[in-house]
Amino acid sequence: MYFKKTSFLVAGLQKSGFASAKFLLDNNAKVYIYDRRKSEIVVENVQKLISLGAIVIEDYLTDLICDVLVISPGVPIDSDICKFYKANGKRIIGEMELASLQINTPIIAVTGTNGKTTTCNMIHKCLQNANISSVLAGNVGVPLVGEIEKVNKSELCVLEVSSYQLETTYLFCPHISVVLNITPDHLDRHYTMENYALVKSKIVIPLKESEFSVLNFDDELVRDFSSVTNSKVIYFSKKEKVSGAYLDGENVCFNGEELFKVNELSLKESHNIENALATVCVLKCLKVENSVIKNTLCEFNGVKHRLEKVKTVNGVTFINDSKSTNEASAIKAVESLNNKTVLIIGGADKGLNYSELMRSIKNSRQIKNTVITGECSAKMLSFAIDVGVDNVSVVKGFENAVKTAYKLATSGEDVLLSPATSSFDEFKNFEERGEKFVEIVNLLGT
Repeated sequence: MYFKKTSFLVAGLQKSGFASAKFLLDNNAKVYIYDRRKSEIVVENVQKLISLGAIVIEDYLTDLICDVLVISPGVPIDSDICKFYKANGKRIIGEMELASLQINTPIIAVTGTNGKTTTCNMIHKCLQNANISSVLAGNVGVPLVGEIEKVNKSELCVLEVSSYQLETTYLFCPHISVVLNITPDHLDRHYTMENYALVKSKIVIPLKESEFSVLNFDDELVRDFSSVTNSKVIYFSKKEKVSGAYLDGENVCFNGEELFKVNELSLKESHNIENALATVCVLKCLKVENSVIKNTLCEFNGVKHRLEKVKTVNGVTFINDSKSTNEASAIKAVESLNNKTVLIIGGADKGLNYSELMRSIKNSRQIKNTVITGECSAKMLSFAIDVGVDNVSVVKGFENAVKTAYKLATSGEDVLLSPATSSFDEFKNFEERGEKFVEIVNLLGT
């Protein structure tokens, strides 16, 4: 795109939208900005962008029509503003697509309903230990468009990609695309599992014969992506000996070669074994030495807000799994429990069905009590009653929920925050929710 001769309307002005608008302004483009929300962060970002030369639009229907509409991940592709621009024959792209068009560095893109952040960090850490310069960006919290200069000076870019970002990709073509799993999530946005899977498949469809798709063989939806890509397909599996990474008894193997024992992994939960197998596939594609792969993965202790041990207060251990924003993620957390636990769930309503989660709670030998809070608490309670979950408390307010869970737990037990839904009823994002959890815990017992 010829930035100087193209006008852009950036819609959605939180982290991603702000980064897009700033990048365009830095490249001398004519930039208009629009966001109906008046939150503190939006108002602050608007003022910063105005000082850099952006022009605020109050009504996209009457003020003017720009050449290109740039939307942040929070703006659905079927929103009114997108429909209006599409009806007028204008181009619509997202922040990630805008950034990828300016990047020459090979991209390792990771998507999936769960495990993206952990896998991206595993890959990034292995590359660092192999002395391969890489930049970690995307849905991990750092917009790619704000890292373009840094990325282009590095050997590789490790990019976490959400379904919201994939909605607006058309030319995005990573060197390696990883699809970890597909389970129900974001159905308030994508409507059906078929649509959700179709959006996810956009990460492998554009790939050519010189690129790689790393796919979860054990997930039928993901496995079928092999039929829509021309790339080299490499599988990972906990159940089958595949062309790629797999478990052979207690051994982690790649194409017949034993790399290390699975019990040597620092993170031994079932889902983290899958993440490690996917990471092995990526690193073998890049010809990273086996010793680096083994040493890094066996020392990797996880990421913030993902089953993160916070503190022990009067014998009660608090675990922060705020990154759990869907049912499947919370189920995996429940299945990983080793001690008697008081579970905290709830948040914004994403249109999900919670029956499988409630069955998991009911069947767990470790769940002692369940505390439900947030916007979807009535819905979750209904599913709990239907399934027959005992010892359930519905509590108004996040802080009250944490304090209630603490009162229900006794010394030697755990309190696990694994909400199973998003945080937008009370917080800006799951990170803020997790930080608030840590803050509340640190004040307990004082």
